[in-house]
Amino acid sequence: MQHHIESSCGGNGRGGRRAQGCAGVTAPHDIASPLSPAALSAVIEALEDEYHARAFYRAILERFPGAKPFSHIVEAESRHAAALERVLAAYAVPVPSDRHAGSEEIRRSVPAALACACEIAAQAEIDNVSLYEDKLLPRVAGYQAIESVFSRLMQASRDRHLPAFQRCAARG
Repeated sequence: MQHHIESSCGGNGRGGRRAQGCAGVTAPHDIASPLSPAALSAVIEALEDEYHARAFYRAILERFPGAKPFSHIVEAESRHAAALERVLAAYAVPVPSDRHAGSEEIRRSVPAALACACEIAAQAEIDNVSLYEDKLLPRVAGYQAIESVFSRLMQASRDRHLPAFQRCAARG
């Protein structure tokens, strides 16, 4: 059975730049092998991490409306989640609900100062890169389309989100 993962990119990336590959696959990719339990759990874990980041960034925006870089990066997190949802759809796996959306626990975790929120977000992006490098990418070895999606998500965290949050934290 052939599966396809398609990108549905559009809009702006962080900082007004055009999204580069939208953390998804830039064209349909055929996937011939079934998804292993380890690869499936990696995709679900990555999706949960994206859902959590999006919920936290939305909660920050509730406290600090329009705060940059959160206002841009929250959109990126939605695109990242959508890329992972497309991976699951390609394998006919039901997409789990976003259990983090509107979480009161996450809302309560938002600090009173924007600079502190930026520091927390910077650390979360560092943790996200480590999650992909150390845990998730090894579990999808051999699934080239998924490796590509994971690599792009990791690169977005490392190369765009992290520096933006570090700049925000430095502004105080």
